[in-house]
Amino acid sequence: MDSGNQINLTHRQRRTSAGFSLLEVLIALVILSVGLLGIAALISTALKSNDSAYMRTQATALAYNIIDRMRANLPAANNLSYNVTMPASAATGASPTTCTTGSCSSGQLAAYDLGQWEYDLAQQLPQGRGAIAATTAGGIVNVTVTVLWNDSRAHDSLQKGGAPTATTFSLGVSSALQ
Repeated sequence: MDSGNQINLTHRQRRTSAGFSLLEVLIALVILSVGLLGIAALISTALKSNDSAYMRTQATALAYNIIDRMRANLPAANNLSYNVTMPASAATGASPTTCTTGSCSSGQLAAYDLGQWEYDLAQQLPQGRGAIAATTAGGIVNVTVTVLWNDSRAHDSLQKGGAPTATTFSLGVSSALQ
């Protein structure tokens, strides 16, 4: 009879431990699911921040692009031909015609450079637009280039983190032309 009790006891232990193992598996699945959701949220935030950083890089490159164009056309820069105020919206026109087919004056080249720059801003940045403020002092042209674009993807990401938010982002670059 002793062996019969041992068989019944072993059978009962198996039944109770089998249910307990199922409960452990369910709890582990819940914990794993929460962890995977956290990882997905982290990846989403990283992608949004990466997109915002890419836009800042593009804006910086475009700001230095127009400054380099101004350095190449110093007569027009000295006449303040590159001064442009911030437009209300991004440019929607096509790329301006080129000045390379014939001889252009420094004023025409400045107009071409500004048209190309505004076109590039609109194409490479969401709702991208820019302003240029140049002043001359002692034969040196001081330039401040401001680039503005819609950065709503980063806005949504930062808002959840409690950081200050803005749907538009502005980048200012100052330089002296000689």
